[in-house]
Amino acid sequence: MQVSIPDPLTNDLTQNGGRGRAKGRHIHISGRVLDTTGKPISDAVVEIWSVNASNIYFVEDGGASDPNFAGFGLTTTDKNGRYSFRTIRPRGYDRYLGLIRRTAHIHFLVKALGGEVFTTEMWFADEGRNSMDNLFRRITDPGLQSRMAVVLNRIDGVERGRFDLVLAPRYAGRV
Repeated sequence: MQVSIPDPLTNDLTQNGGRGRAKGRHIHISGRVLDTTGKPISDAVVEIWSVNASNIYFVEDGGASDPNFAGFGLTTTDKNGRYSFRTIRPRGYDRYLGLIRRTAHIHFLVKALGGEVFTTEMWFADEGRNSMDNLFRRITDPGLQSRMAVVLNRIDGVERGRFDLVLAPRYAGRV
């Protein structure tokens, strides 16, 4: 199977090549990449990916189910560690006859200069499927669970959420 990647890679997943707007509920996710002392990490590469409005990953069908949704985005943090993405709010999905049941989530990959690659997921606080998702349920610390489940607020007509990423020294490049 040949995997295609959207081109160009940007922080706006709602337009793939400028042909039109992606299907689904458009949202804006932003935050900061910080080390464990709260110091911002600049020039870190932040990538995200998720399913489209039809619950299909871009790599599964090359974007055929929604050619306007990039499915994968990339940006670099500024001097204050800030990043932002425009994307859609994904829905939960089932795979393999229900053996894999996932709540709505967005995958994140962060690579800071000199650090190891860090991957995680962001969930949505109001998502009803959170309680059945095996990965979400593995987080037994309620404080951590709430920090990883974003609340979306409508600001200036756009649903926005904040998701800060705090990297341990080995991932922050500060060992």
